[in-house]
Amino acid sequence: MNLVIIDYGSGNLKSVENAFKNAVAVNNLKFRIKVTNSLKMISEADHLVLPGVGSFPDCKKGLKRIVGLFDLLTYEVLNKKKKFLGICVGMQLMVNYSLEKKRTSGFGWLNGYFKKIKKDGLDYLGRDYKIPHIGWNNLNIKDKMHPIFKDISEKEQYYFVHSYALESKNTNEILANTIYSQKIPAIIGKDNYIGVQFHPEKSGCSGQKFIYNWLKWKP
Repeated sequence: MNLVIIDYGSGNLKSVENAFKNAVAVNNLKFRIKVTNSLKMISEADHLVLPGVGSFPDCKKGLKRIVGLFDLLTYEVLNKKKKFLGICVGMQLMVNYSLEKKRTSGFGWLNGYFKKIKKDGLDYLGRDYKIPHIGWNNLNIKDKMHPIFKDISEKEQYYFVHSYALESKNTNEILANTIYSQKIPAIIGKDNYIGVQFHPEKSGCSGQKFIYNWLKWKP
């Protein structure tokens, strides 16, 4: 199986690559992993991973800078039904739009939009909530029968770094939430594509479980 991690000038690519290579090696899976922005290699891949670090508009600009990439991803994911994972801003790009800096449209594969996380209230230690939300949080799993959650409990912790959260009325597209100053969709998805607000590549053993489950998942 060919897996491509998409290089569009955004994302901690080496960390993502190492995390996927580790999951493949430890579990003796047969995957060839490439980091590339080659449209040919993307179109030949079986699995696609879109990382994302930075602002939504900058990541969108990076995708559009590579001529044909934005439209190709939609074709590969929606028409050819390739398995897709969006990480952090890569996940945010899957929905209709974001209000970060200025309203910027995404792929529109899932419904909803991103707006700034609320700062109201105090955390469990009585401190003001800080934005960006940085740190370890557990998941409130909505669809516990989904294969992506195999052997993952709600006690496990995942690493988040973000300032914007999804607003969506399509609750069936939200697979898990986390709680900070508000309920925050942590995993979203539909059919053959999934997005995670956290960084599985920085989430230790729990992140490795998630990556393994995604690699083995058969939508």
